[in-house]
Amino acid sequence: MDIFIGSKCSTEPLRQSLSRQDANSTIIETRNPKLERSPADRNKLKHSNPNYEIRNGFVWNFVFFDHLKLFRISDFVLHFCLLAILLVAPVHPTLAQERITLAIPVHALSQLPAYVGSRFGLFREEGLDVQIIQMRTALVGPALISRDLDFATAADTMLRAATTGLPVKVIAFGGIKPALALNVRPEIKKPEDLKGKMISVSSRGSTTDIVARDIVRHFGLNPDTDIVTMPLGTQTNQLAALKSNAVQASLFTPPYDAIAERDGFRVLAVAGDILKDQLQAGLSTSDQKIRANPDQVRRMVRAFVKSLIFLHKEKTKVAEMIAKEWKIDLDLAQRSYQSIARTLSTDGSAGEESVRRVIEQTLAANKQQKQVGLAQVEDLSFLRRAQEELGLRPKP
Repeated sequence: MDIFIGSKCSTEPLRQSLSRQDANSTIIETRNPKLERSPADRNKLKHSNPNYEIRNGFVWNFVFFDHLKLFRISDFVLHFCLLAILLVAPVHPTLAQERITLAIPVHALSQLPAYVGSRFGLFREEGLDVQIIQMRTALVGPALISRDLDFATAADTMLRAATTGLPVKVIAFGGIKPALALNVRPEIKKPEDLKGKMISVSSRGSTTDIVARDIVRHFGLNPDTDIVTMPLGTQTNQLAALKSNAVQASLFTPPYDAIAERDGFRVLAVAGDILKDQLQAGLSTSDQKIRANPDQVRRMVRAFVKSLIFLHKEKTKVAEMIAKEWKIDLDLAQRSYQSIARTLSTDGSAGEESVRRVIEQTLAANKQQKQVGLAQVEDLSFLRRAQEELGLRPKP
């Protein structure tokens, strides 16, 4: 006997012919070869039993499982069908997936590990159905604490939040060098021309805001009096503002720096050429999440590290994904990939000095005179375990 596992009844003729079929039932179809001999026998059986139907010259017997309540059928057929379900029916990969939320601040290549993990199934390998949402960095901390959000990529912002006492931790690092460029309108010929002008950033107090101020300070301007940073959120908003002359300069992350340059807005400065290592993105969560669900945190960190490994190894696949995700040609995607890849950690680690620099900057900005240890802002125990499991560091 041949066994086929079907889905819900989906054709109208079948719905009409099988009045006992419930819309939520599962169908097991069995073919009886003994009933293939005579058309007269097939027609006789079809009219005498509404559970039979002729398909392609064969008589098919429909056995119904209505919410696990079985119609009266022989024990042999019942046991055979149940065994067939267990042996033949595939397990859908999403059934065991935990749905979690991951906030990103911008739709840009600084968030490449998150997109790689999602698009190439690396989160799913760890049993995680990750929903990527874009959220203003100012809302991330409260959302993590209220458990409306599970994880966030704004590692730099969460380092500053943790320094001020918010119960959050950075658990892995992604961007460890500044992947930012300052694009300007054609009338800005030299750095001094920025005086009195407006520079768009994602939000005040964000990494883009801090880097914009550091760049103009490098050129001898006073960031508090000579320029105004304008928080405009998304990179597309900033590009539109640059085109309309609402701002005269914008701080972009790849691929938007290349897109803006293609549209006639040249790069005046590259942050990586001016500034020391600058943490830009990574992975963070709340202290409560770490206590309540350490296994989920472990798997999330492991998936994040796998994404970093993948994006550094599979250059062609990632460039093609970039072209599709950001709707740009492959040549521009490859250039953008090369630009961002050299700013990303290979294993989720960052230099201790970079973390301490963020702490010191935050304390200075808040005029606080206190000691803040690394344990207050980061928990890298999950990262170290993931690195050991993936063969990136020797086991102790």
